[in-house]
Amino acid sequence: WRDMAWQAKADNEGLKRRLWDLEKALEQAREDKRDIREEMTRQYQELQKQTAAHSQCLEAKVKSLQEQLATRLQESQKTQEIATQALAERDRTITQLQGKLYAMEREYEKILHGNLDLVLAKMAEARQHWEVVGTTIAVEHKERLQEFGLNPLEI
Repeated sequence: WRDMAWQAKADNEGLKRRLWDLEKALEQAREDKRDIREEMTRQYQELQKQTAAHSQCLEAKVKSLQEQLATRLQESQKTQEIATQALAERDRTITQLQGKLYAMEREYEKILHGNLDLVLAKMAEARQHWEVVGTTIAVEHKERLQEFGLNPLEI
């Protein structure tokens, strides 16, 4: 029993020490919570001040940008008018150049067709020549085969 009593007393003291440590930790946690709340409140107020200042700055910037936008719109309209005139001039120039291009294409087609007709005529002339030469060679070979007693159709 003595050992059990001694053990119970030791356990009791350990539990008391643990309870005291936990109470200290709880108190520390409460203090930390209060410190954190105060810090967050301070930061929130600081952010509100910064947001208000930033908002005023942005409003001034918006006003300035609106004025610049109005100026740029006027400039843009003038530039658009100039660009429209330039495009019309470009279109006229393109139309003129296309007319010249079509005329050149027709002329080149005439030249090309004339040259192709000449080439075809020369090819027809060459074909006739080679047909005569081919026929002559075929007849000569046929005669030589017959000289040796061979039938050219069987070969």
